[in-house]
Amino acid sequence: MDSWRHSMWAYVKRSDGRTEEREFPAGVYIEIGDILEDGAIVVDVPFSDDIDDDAEAPVIYDD
Repeated sequence: MDSWRHSMWAYVKRSDGRTEEREFPAGVYIEIGDILEDGAIVVDVPFSDDIDDDAEAPVIYDD
């Protein structure tokens, strides 16, 4: 299992006004608006282009 596939990326706004992209390890869950330990605020959580292997495909019914 590759740990890089399960890390989470987010854009944060630092207290000095600069915005940066940060990587968070697997198992860390953050949302937009969360305030991090260093005072930075999460401003965006981009979605991965990878397909989640555990996701269930919706069933499409043709009536």
